[in-house]
Amino acid sequence: MVTLLRIIRTLMIRLTPRTATRIGTALGLFGYHVVRIRRALVEEQMSRALDRSRSDPDLKLLVRANFVHYGLLVVEFFRIRLLSQSPLESAVRFEGENHLKDALAGGKGTLVLSAHLGNFDVSAAALALRGFPVMIVSKPLKAKGMERFWMEERSASGLQIRLNHGSIRDILKALKDGKAVVFVLDQYASAEQIWVEFFGRPASTLPAPAVLTQRTGAPVVPVFTHRQADGTHVIEIQPALVFEEYEDRDQTIEHNTQRYTAVIETAIRRHPEQWTWIHKRWKGPQLARTLQKRQMDPTKTRD
Repeated sequence: MVTLLRIIRTLMIRLTPRTATRIGTALGLFGYHVVRIRRALVEEQMSRALDRSRSDPDLKLLVRANFVHYGLLVVEFFRIRLLSQSPLESAVRFEGENHLKDALAGGKGTLVLSAHLGNFDVSAAALALRGFPVMIVSKPLKAKGMERFWMEERSASGLQIRLNHGSIRDILKALKDGKAVVFVLDQYASAEQIWVEFFGRPASTLPAPAVLTQRTGAPVVPVFTHRQADGTHVIEIQPALVFEEYEDRDQTIEHNTQRYTAVIETAIRRHPEQWTWIHKRWKGPQLARTLQKRQMDPTKTRD
């Protein structure tokens, strides 16, 4: 598996940018028109989140563009090493870079709040190549050969990577060492995590950034990426979010996790065709309502 992926990488790197874009677009359109894997899911989730009918022509165009985005992601990942082989500015434009510099200057490390919007891997690699001390917390892949190649390509730019199982000690050390730890907070966590509103629906969300900020004082800086029509990428770094405290610790964590999720939603609404609608973000809304009721009624116990 790894050998095959490396061969594909070698071939992809030799392509011109224009040819690479054409291949990525073709892959996306093939997935949209022929393979159609999770196309119904993308349509359903996008329709509900954006409050548009599935028969809306504009929604259909967004879904089509979303699949093209997936095709481009595949090609771009195989070519990600090119970021370090040519001037970074030819492929990436940074906006608000001073916000991350200021946060890191505080000496407590920084929690980077991000999402699978645009090309997240390009964003993380570009930040590392720019000289920022970046560590990402990544979800393990089921296919270990794919995971090995994935980590190999990500690490080539100088990124530090930790899988999200048992990595809390590494994260705390990274923050203590003044590094920027990246969390993507836009995927389903588990039934035991915090349920917050995301596009008007309850969604299970990892509370780790809020917990870590409360524990360490590290600021949270939102960073999002989107691809432009010419194939280049814009990395938008926003001002650090002020942590809002309540007397009740659980309320504090839930409130700030909701705020972080709202920031992600706003970013997605600006470029909806470049988010991972193919992921089942909303699971078990009935379970969410049940959990919320139990939180309000301490006499209830888990079945």
